[in-house]
Amino acid sequence: MVLIYVKSGEWVSDFSEEWSFVVEKARGGRMVTLETTTPLVVVKRIVCEDYGLDHIAVNAEFSYSIVNQRGNPPIFITNDRQSSNFVAYAKRDSSTTLCVTFSCSGVNKNERINIDLNKEPCDSSNVEDEEVLEINGAAFVKPSKESCGRKKDHVAADGCRDAGLRSQKIGDSQNNGDTEKSGREWRGDFVKKNQLFKSKEVLKATMEILAMKNNFDYIVIKSTRKWWYCRCKDALCNWSVRAEGLDGSAYFMINRCEERHSCAPSKKSNFGKTASARTIGRLIQHRYGDANDGPKPNDIIDFMRLDHSCEITYGHAWEAREFAIAAARGIPDRSYAKIPSYLHMLKEANPGTHTHYEINDKGRFMYLFMAFGQSVRGYYNAMRRVIVVDGTFLKNKYRGVLLVATAVDGNSNLYPIAFGVVDSENDDSWGWFFRQLKVVIKDCQDLAFVSDRNSSIAKAIGTVYPRSAHGICIHHLLTNVVAFFKTKGFTALVEKASRAYRFTEFEEHMTQIFDMSPELGRYLQEADVRKWARSLFPGSRYDIRTTNPAESINSVLRVPREYPVIPLLDSIRELLTRWFYERRLVSSKHLDPLTVEVEKKIDRKIVKAKGFKVYKTDNVKSVVKGDIYDCHVDLERHY
Repeated sequence: MVLIYVKSGEWVSDFSEEWSFVVEKARGGRMVTLETTTPLVVVKRIVCEDYGLDHIAVNAEFSYSIVNQRGNPPIFITNDRQSSNFVAYAKRDSSTTLCVTFSCSGVNKNERINIDLNKEPCDSSNVEDEEVLEINGAAFVKPSKESCGRKKDHVAADGCRDAGLRSQKIGDSQNNGDTEKSGREWRGDFVKKNQLFKSKEVLKATMEILAMKNNFDYIVIKSTRKWWYCRCKDALCNWSVRAEGLDGSAYFMINRCEERHSCAPSKKSNFGKTASARTIGRLIQHRYGDANDGPKPNDIIDFMRLDHSCEITYGHAWEAREFAIAAARGIPDRSYAKIPSYLHMLKEANPGTHTHYEINDKGRFMYLFMAFGQSVRGYYNAMRRVIVVDGTFLKNKYRGVLLVATAVDGNSNLYPIAFGVVDSENDDSWGWFFRQLKVVIKDCQDLAFVSDRNSSIAKAIGTVYPRSAHGICIHHLLTNVVAFFKTKGFTALVEKASRAYRFTEFEEHMTQIFDMSPELGRYLQEADVRKWARSLFPGSRYDIRTTNPAESINSVLRVPREYPVIPLLDSIRELLTRWFYERRLVSSKHLDPLTVEVEKKIDRKIVKAKGFKVYKTDNVKSVVKGDIYDCHVDLERHY
């Protein structure tokens, strides 16, 4: 025996193709016990008895949904085999509920009975007992209590079980079947009487698409929190739809509709309805969820013309695109309000993560910092103590700058450590960023930073990290050389001077530079030789001489930089999660003492090194006699 919870109501689908079961509050739920061998007729009798209904006088339609699969339609139980499958599924997942929809026997099963939740304002075919309101010259029938409960008519195509909302997508053209009737009469195929809508917005979007597909326009006569009423734009046409908001709910239900247009088909071509930018945006928003640009305005114009036979302007398409992007990626204004809760959950899910944000006196967002605990632990365990920092512009509504601090692992892969979102690159923002970075990366003599020649970065490092070394990107320096001296002839010589490991080799190159251009030599000295020449650098920057690592991360985040702040942070989280997982798989299979790239580098140099003579002076120090220079090697100091 399996104990199963039963609830009464009706299935509805919203504009995003998600299904939900609207429960009848007046009926409530029941608990029944079933077995896999219980026939469907017995299930019906048990449920009807528990609800106090005559199982012969009513129809009972049973269904259920797969747990956590709201995008899939419900599963209807139509025979004993399906009933047995449901009980077996309920055994595995106790949260599964049995949904039942009651209707009168002999009446269309889409018609529900005695549903207190959806107090139906009734059919207006008999207006003697109803109050008629005149609104802008049109008759609006206010339902009376006595007129409730009358038989419902449909504006749905015959035999269409689910004529509810269908989310249309680019490229999904639908054949609507025959819509032409004899004379001037034709029927729609999109809505039906008693149909439920998740909100008034969904109802309005549905009507816009219905009008667009069937080439007519309508006028909204009344639109309040409780009522929504429209009629055909042709004053002589009988077509109209009226919906009522359900008490205590955002749902709207169509309670009256004239299903036939009496206007001439030739008139409909003069005022075909165009869907609003919001509705068109809903049709295409699924195209903007991934890391791609999505359809351009011209693509949207083509889509509406080819798939919906509707001409829209470029401005209308642009507005639809803006709405679709906001719906798929989030609204920038709301995104900033979610920062505190997002950062809190980030720290809860990732132990050791450091996050911080600041607002000004008016409560407006100023700065944000994020460093994942896994990144920090990996940095201390396996990374060289060189951190590259850089900033890049954000391209969302409120702009701003994304700050990045990254290391480089033993395979020359990017290893992001921290990210920041600030208003601009200035002394205050960079100073704040480095103070937050110091919480996870301590100041020490072994630490080195590499950046461009931004004075705010140099000032912040000197203040927050006084013991560390600071080097500048050689590529930026060479770019300035070309710009100031109008030639590329000196760049190769400056590059050699920068790359030299030995001071004597560096002096040779600098002497040549002064001989060729004393002005260039003075410029390089004023740029602080210790920041760009590896041989004079006070710390260890190894082969990391540019800001390319940080700029590469900025390039990877090119599309997410257009997102609001929360989707941007989530894109960063997903990126790091994927990178670290893939590298963990590779490292778990690697058995050599050094990384793959270092092993390859040693293999390339081993042939030349065979001719060197090594004289050990103690356990860690040696003298190596090479082909040109004699070198001292200290294994403890790593040089």
